[in-house]
Amino acid sequence: MNLVDLQQLSRGDPWDDLWHSWREDWRHLKFDLHVEPPTWVLGDLVLAAGHTGIIFPSIANPGGANVVIFSERLEGENRIEVNDPEGRLPRNRSSWKR
Repeated sequence: MNLVDLQQLSRGDPWDDLWHSWREDWRHLKFDLHVEPPTWVLGDLVLAAGHTGIIFPSIANPGGANVVIFSERLEGENRIEVNDPEGRLPRNRSSWKR
């Protein structure tokens, strides 16, 4: 699976300046300023380049990472398998209820 890894952004590779805007608050940009958030443009660029998704540093959990997968790219050999050895993830919708 080919993912764009934003964790590499600070390592000096040649990134377009737009990539440095990934932390912008898309809600503020879209709903308050009525402009297209840069993350939406970045997502379009990733899809156009044929990538499956993006890995980006977690803002809520410093040191952690998040992954966005474009589900339309999950065909053929591209797939996701859940690794949940402790059984902590929900198994169905009712699992979300306390």
